[in-house]
Amino acid sequence: MANPFTRGTSGPAGPWDPRNPNRNTASAGERWQRFTRRWSNTWRMNGPNMTQVLVALNVLIFLVDSLLRFFPRLSNIFLSYTVLVPNFAYARPWTLLTSAFLHGGILHILMNMLSLYFVGKELEKMLGHCAFLSMYLVSAIGANVVYALWPGMGMVPAVGASGAIYGLFAAMMTVYNRIGTRSQSTLVLLFFLLVVPIFFGNVAWQAHLGGFITGGALSLLMMHGLPALRTASIHKRMSIYGSALTVLLLGVWVAAAFI
Repeated sequence: MANPFTRGTSGPAGPWDPRNPNRNTASAGERWQRFTRRWSNTWRMNGPNMTQVLVALNVLIFLVDSLLRFFPRLSNIFLSYTVLVPNFAYARPWTLLTSAFLHGGILHILMNMLSLYFVGKELEKMLGHCAFLSMYLVSAIGANVVYALWPGMGMVPAVGASGAIYGLFAAMMTVYNRIGTRSQSTLVLLFFLLVVPIFFGNVAWQAHLGGFITGGALSLLMMHGLPALRTASIHKRMSIYGSALTVLLLGVWVAAAFI
């Protein structure tokens, strides 16, 4: 039997042999053009572009975090400016968001990214790319605000995208309830990916609760909000309600510092 990996007269041209007429000779520029065309087509059809971006960003940050662990000093600096520690959050308010892109281990990020992909690709199709991203970010902020305000959590760090994903899950449940659709397989899958891990290890269930409430409230506002806005576009409603809810959450968080 001829070896398809070898060159020469001993066998047919292999897939990397220049003599192979079926060899892919596309340049890097041509491959990039094909990728951008596919990306544009998927974008126009409300495909899971933003979901893929969020998954890729979470994985990239996880890899950076993992590599930095070989350099303890740099790792400590990185984590001190990105992990949410409620007592330090007033000095570093951005950690209310950055902590949602950090994960504590392989299993943690694997479960979260599977959940994000399955719920994200469905919800992004309904909301559109920008509104979906807004739902994700507002849910992440809501999750971490609730965690930061929860009694006894002052010095307990929190990381993970679970709170934001719970917000997406709540939004999808309200949509299913509104249109009278039940996707049992999706709900069962998400139950195992999101609920079951609560019973194993140190899980910030307060953030899960906060994300779920935030995502549910925002989706309800999108569907049943002010009568004057019910005919407005999804993007306009998300801009108004998402901004208002974010301001409310941050306002409560700041006010708590003076109580």
